[in-house]
Amino acid sequence: METPSEELTLRDILEILKRQKAWILTLPLLFGAVALIYGFFVAEPTYASTATLSVAPVQVQAQLEQRIQVQQATPITFEGLKALALSEEAVGEVWEALRKEGRLPTRWQDQGNVRGVERMLRDLEVKDISPRVQAANPNQVPPIVASFTVKAPDPEVAAEAANLWVEAVKRKVNEIPLQRLKASLAALEASIRSAEKEYREAQRKWETFLSESTLDQDKAELDFLQGVPLQDKSLAIVVLTRDYMLGERLRLLQELREVEVQRNLNLNAEEQTTLTLRKRALEQQLAGIEKRIQLLRERISRAEREKAELSETLQRTQNAYLALTQKRTDLEIQIASNQEAWASILAPAYPVYEKVAPRRGLLFALAVALGLMLGVMAAFVAEALRPQEAPSGGSA
Repeated sequence: METPSEELTLRDILEILKRQKAWILTLPLLFGAVALIYGFFVAEPTYASTATLSVAPVQVQAQLEQRIQVQQATPITFEGLKALALSEEAVGEVWEALRKEGRLPTRWQDQGNVRGVERMLRDLEVKDISPRVQAANPNQVPPIVASFTVKAPDPEVAAEAANLWVEAVKRKVNEIPLQRLKASLAALEASIRSAEKEYREAQRKWETFLSESTLDQDKAELDFLQGVPLQDKSLAIVVLTRDYMLGERLRLLQELREVEVQRNLNLNAEEQTTLTLRKRALEQQLAGIEKRIQLLRERISRAEREKAELSETLQRTQNAYLALTQKRTDLEIQIASNQEAWASILAPAYPVYEKVAPRRGLLFALAVALGLMLGVMAAFVAEALRPQEAPSGGSA
């Protein structure tokens, strides 16, 4: 027949703890002593220093219901700011600056396959301490405020590292719009070079046309041959380039009319023959003049078309080149005015000489608690392993 299992009462538990009090006292004392030795003689002291950075909202234009409305927007989210702050590029700048100064702690130096920057990242912390948006003004976007905390074995090193870190982050945040503007400027420079090349080529063709074209001379000669009154300049051009007399065509036509009139008179055969020969000579001269006039008209028409095309091309390329150079000037002004546009340091870091680790009191308390817990467990294990006492007396 089975006997019911014995259950421990509170009195039994207390009796066990009394019998095994050596474990309960020894382990907490041992763990506490180890914690004190570690805290005072082994553990490296750690100090913390904090700097604060603010990223202000920027004004942006939004198209709302056919209207352009200016609104506020955060240029970067806190998650983006944190990722930027903890990036190897930002932390690497701080690490390199401390290394050059000879102030790099041992805990941040390269060790084996672990790089110093990776070890330094363990002692960096970014927290969001931004103010909350008030419901009364939902359109107002609060700035992003973040704290940058650095833990180091020296308070001055912690403060310097925090200041270097927040300065690097501030510079990189402010470079966000600059990078966009500089990329636009680089692309614009390529367009400007192409536009300038086209403009210079159009200018060269225009100057070549002006230096080689005979348009003005042709116009002056045409007017001269047709008997159009000339300005002094045009007259000088024709006199220097042609041997024709002013209004040569009109003179020939006048002579032809006179010959026709004379032929209608009662003249003898010899005089008629002379007038006929004179008429043929005049007609040949007039045909040469007419041919020259037609040639001049064609040359003038072609030259005027070419001049108009070259002038239009020159004006178009000049306007395009000037517009791009003005845009470049505007971008350069934007770059110069955006140097300190977004991020600013609200509070720099200062050395704090109060240790954040090791916290000897907390470490000692945790060690004693752990020792007490293990001592109780050891007490029950020892009680279970204790030999059972033989039963006294026999049964009646």
